[in-house]
Amino acid sequence: MDEFDIAILGAGISGISAAKRAAELNAKVCLIESHTLGGRCFHKGLYPCRYMMNQLENSGFAIRRQGLKGEEVEKNTDDASGLFEKTRKFSQSVAGKWEATLKEKGVHIETGEGFLVGANEIRIQSADEEKIIKAQKIILATGSKVEAPATIPFDEERIISADDVFDVGKVPESVLILGGDGGGCELATLYNKLGSKTFLCDEAPRLLPEQDPNIMEAMEGEMKRQKIKLLLNKKVISIFKDTDSIDISLDGGVKFSVQTIVLNANRKYLSKELDAEKLGLRLGEKGQILVDETQETTLNGVYAVGSATGRKGFHGLSEEEGKIAAENALGKKSRLNTDWIPRIVYTNLEIATVGCYADTAHHHGFRAVEGRCNDDQLDHSLIRTASTGFIKIVADKSSKNVIGGQIVSTHASETISLILLAIKKGLTVNSLANLSCGVSTQLLGVREAARACVEALRR
Repeated sequence: MDEFDIAILGAGISGISAAKRAAELNAKVCLIESHTLGGRCFHKGLYPCRYMMNQLENSGFAIRRQGLKGEEVEKNTDDASGLFEKTRKFSQSVAGKWEATLKEKGVHIETGEGFLVGANEIRIQSADEEKIIKAQKIILATGSKVEAPATIPFDEERIISADDVFDVGKVPESVLILGGDGGGCELATLYNKLGSKTFLCDEAPRLLPEQDPNIMEAMEGEMKRQKIKLLLNKKVISIFKDTDSIDISLDGGVKFSVQTIVLNANRKYLSKELDAEKLGLRLGEKGQILVDETQETTLNGVYAVGSATGRKGFHGLSEEEGKIAAENALGKKSRLNTDWIPRIVYTNLEIATVGCYADTAHHHGFRAVEGRCNDDQLDHSLIRTASTGFIKIVADKSSKNVIGGQIVSTHASETISLILLAIKKGLTVNSLANLSCGVSTQLLGVREAARACVEALRR
């Protein structure tokens, strides 16, 4: 029987992060995955979506689009299938890279279905054998999948899960995406770039309702600029599948037809193999694994991370949870600080936020003041012909420390880390206001937003 310091069940982004951190702390680590490394992030979500959008922007891809004079170019289905195949190969190459990286760090990787059979044991069932491994600590990263409502069942062709978009590999003439979170916005942008007439529907009255109001407004404006039809505060009443289309009725009397529906709403947590009741592992009402602030479950020595815990996650949060769980499993006392994890949405205009919003900073004990710089105030917007974004810096009125930032721009994901660094280091807003940077870069926007914040603090 093989024995390890830590065994990790599931090799999505949170499981990989846990394995990497545990190995860096010199632990003997076993990572167990039934398929290939990377889970949803590498194969079904962020990575393939970003890769495909980048290919569409840079490769002269001949999919159906509106020409400069408004005429449609004929759709090239061969290009579509080729692009999806290229994207799948990209995902496999990323998984292969990470497998090699983890093995170099000494992580032992097992391929097979893993079943938790005790606080220190996992049974692994592969195609040709069954084995038991023992570990002093276990981290569960079993993930989740999209769950179809009873009224809209999957058919694996025209009604599909957001997790299956890249496996199905087809570009419909029209598509309805149900679920307007960050992933839904990214998929809507992708389908729009591929040439589909795109509808984005959510039962909430706004896109990204947990965000700053200016962010919500910017995202909704971006969707409208892309000519993506927003159907907010709407619920599906009925669908009818015809030979070539799906007729859809929403509340409020809205009716239309599409070729494909992509479900991106409720998720089902993959905890069936945990035998939770027998082991004393407490689950929530929907099957999510309940954890404390250290990521430990109700079963002593067993931790859980990623979407299996029931939270609405994103890449940075999953990665950080894996790191925190590994550290705590090895005796450190680490805590997750979600204010230090950027939230990023990769649409045409990227959205990146970190720390506090001005409107809600009082919940954290701050008196917030913000400064804003719009893209059209900066020279680089003329160079890049991009002028619809903005940068906001949020500071505490008493300490003058930077406590938050929000960016809407084509390079928001690359710039937000500077604001995060200022928050982590406890820098005052004057530090950003005196930033030395090139006049044609987006960092100039950070500096100008910080200067606007300094002016607001003086009032």
